[in-house]
Amino acid sequence: MISGKYPFRLWPLIVSVVAIVFLSGCVTDPDDAITLPPIDASASLYDLKVSGAWAEFGSENYDGSISVFREAADIDPLRQDAHLGLGWCYAMMDQMEDAVYNFNVAIVKQSDSPDGHASVAFVYLAQNRYEDAIPAAERAISLGGEEYVFEWMVEVQTRNLRLLLAESYYALGKYADSQLQIDILEPGNRLDENSHTYKKDLLLEIERLRSSGPVLSELDRHEI
Repeated sequence: MISGKYPFRLWPLIVSVVAIVFLSGCVTDPDDAITLPPIDASASLYDLKVSGAWAEFGSENYDGSISVFREAADIDPLRQDAHLGLGWCYAMMDQMEDAVYNFNVAIVKQSDSPDGHASVAFVYLAQNRYEDAIPAAERAISLGGEEYVFEWMVEVQTRNLRLLLAESYYALGKYADSQLQIDILEPGNRLDENSHTYKKDLLLEIERLRSSGPVLSELDRHEI
């Protein structure tokens, strides 16, 4: 699992909903170190390849990571893990269509796992494909529950999926749906839909919630 303060570049909303930010950064200090799960002596070659590929990913060696993930996919074409890794590598390289393709392959291989749905939701958001991001995020939450966290990228979790939904609904002008996500995350918020500053207040609340916990950082910027 890649854990701790690892600043990724793939979150096209939540660095400011107006200037959307998503996945970046390099590991620069001990707190940013990558922690991989202990190697099980009985682990398959496939699992070892996947773990090694994520280690390359954490070092920002995306080309090297892609090569190892492909080797894993050749070893066991029926499992989704290698395609999830490939999708994130391509996302980090701003090759979004390749990222979407691999995430969708992962979904086909294991449709009952939240990982592919969650991952592709963030890429759809980075592409401003809000109407695609919403059902993908909702499916991930449905499958993973409120405690869901993607094993290899802890920033991909239900909390951030709900922020993704809030931003996507906001961008589509569906403010009540956006607030519903905020109400789940922050039941005591004081948003007033009858206020003449409601839309601004809603946007600021999304930004405030984003700043209160770890998120994926910069990949792309765009205006809502």
